[in-house]
Amino acid sequence: MHCTRKVQDDLIWVGADDRRLPFFEGVYGVPDGVSYNSYLLLDEKTVLFDTCDKAVYEVFFENVAYALGGRKLDYLLISHMEPDHAATIESLLLRYPEARILCNAKVKTMLAQFFAADFSARIDLVKEGDAFSSGRHELTFVMAPMVHWPEVMMTYDKTDKILFTADAFGTF
Repeated sequence: MHCTRKVQDDLIWVGADDRRLPFFEGVYGVPDGVSYNSYLLLDEKTVLFDTCDKAVYEVFFENVAYALGGRKLDYLLISHMEPDHAATIESLLLRYPEARILCNAKVKTMLAQFFAADFSARIDLVKEGDAFSSGRHELTFVMAPMVHWPEVMMTYDKTDKILFTADAFGTF
């Protein structure tokens, strides 16, 4: 059963909550669980910001399908390759074979290392300061290496003034 949250008229949280874990990454106590955040931008082009951990894949895929409402997924924007953000990338891209990937060069390298499927023909590389228009929204990319891992990238939506921060500023 889907569980989404409207953030803006054309931006929907499609992540999932995981309340089964007593510890995140086996270290950090999370008595209320964790939320795996993923957002879907419904513009002229649809853009999914990251995926989720495999532990919540069923709800995540239900949320994405529900939020798309029959539209196709045009882009998957990958900000971070840690499994809680990226474990379901391969499954998502197999479900949505027309979706293109927006990512930086380090993410591209890691995709080939993490997954068996070859998605290289579907990748549109972005770098620091590049802009991407999904229609009404203009997204700008900011590299943030070692915020957590070396490939981390943030995305700023100039239209609605929203910063998608990957793993920065996260809390439980």
